[in-house]
Amino acid sequence: MLDMFDSGSISEASATSEAPIAFDHSARRSRLRALMAEVSGTCPMEAMAICDPLDVGYFSGVREGVSWLVVGPEGGFAVTRHMLVREVMEEIGDFDVLLPSERSTDAVKLEAFVVAEMKRRGIRSVAVDTGRMGAGTFLRFQEAAAEMGLEVGRGERWIEGLRQCKEPMERQWIERCVEIAEEAFRGLLEEGAAGLVGRSERELARELENRMIGLGADRQGFPETGIIVASGPHSASAHHTPGSRMAAWGEALLIDWGAELGGYRSDLTRTLYLGSVPEYARKAHPVVEAALHAAEKVLRPGAEMGWIDAAARETVMAAGYPEFHYGVGHGVGLAIHEGPWLRAHSREILESGMITTVEPGVYLADIGGIRLEGMFAVGADSVDRLDRLPTDLAAMVIE
Repeated sequence: MLDMFDSGSISEASATSEAPIAFDHSARRSRLRALMAEVSGTCPMEAMAICDPLDVGYFSGVREGVSWLVVGPEGGFAVTRHMLVREVMEEIGDFDVLLPSERSTDAVKLEAFVVAEMKRRGIRSVAVDTGRMGAGTFLRFQEAAAEMGLEVGRGERWIEGLRQCKEPMERQWIERCVEIAEEAFRGLLEEGAAGLVGRSERELARELENRMIGLGADRQGFPETGIIVASGPHSASAHHTPGSRMAAWGEALLIDWGAELGGYRSDLTRTLYLGSVPEYARKAHPVVEAALHAAEKVLRPGAEMGWIDAAARETVMAAGYPEFHYGVGHGVGLAIHEGPWLRAHSREILESGMITTVEPGVYLADIGGIRLEGMFAVGADSVDRLDRLPTDLAAMVIE
């Protein structure tokens, strides 16, 4: 069985070698400015104010320390709450880097500081993406803007639209995260079922994380929620939190995991069977694998995202199982869940550069569940599968 998981493995030296590092953040800001000009008729777009940390990092290269980034037609400014001005200036030299006084660093005053600085620079209107800004932050920003006579427009999903089409270098980071995650998974299984049975879900999740870090990851890829390890009937929960339940012979063990490196992530799921296959899984597992393959067949550039969801969902339901209650796939990049969103009935189009998961499942309450998740990169005229671990039933049986 373990031989099936050995194909495509990477050496530890390869996993721990330095990842590519060069991103052109100035070009990203130029693309944002081009978008601002393109949609200026529907939203005031003299500038765009950004406060989501991942978005700030995407456009500036600064992964921490900058609380606001304001992109104007030419240049802009960054606001930091920390004594990191020198470091920030090195990353975004064409921006002014501002350090508010201590009296301006609480949330209300900080937003007022940002608005006041825009007004001082002659900016009369600014766009924000409210979907990437907390409600409280938006209200404080809006109130400050109203007091100072600035018009606020909503730039919904504009940044997501830019981020969801990955640059070649971003794909390299993500591919490295997939390689690390798969090699760590192989290591977890190196002692077979005997190395899993009798160990808690929490312990197995911790070991998998430690193995990924040992192979060069910065951390596991789900810092907000944690790796999912779900044993027996717990596998029927799509988003189970690992606990003290022990993995046992003859049960399913669902593992949803990924690595993070350089800010980028991977996201994979496999459902294992320890020693033997539970009765429900003998029929259900091939159905889930068929759903994954059905989605893969229609996943191509130019396809409507709803088509991919429908292909997987209809396969599961046609076999007599209840439909899964989530979109069949999502983008992965700086966030573990980001655009594109492969949801039912979505008319949005898959484009070159998008990287997405496909993760159909069958979930039977109080019995068990099965989920298989792969990652796919959309090219100009084809789609590449990024993960290499097998998904067939025979390979999932761990002796």
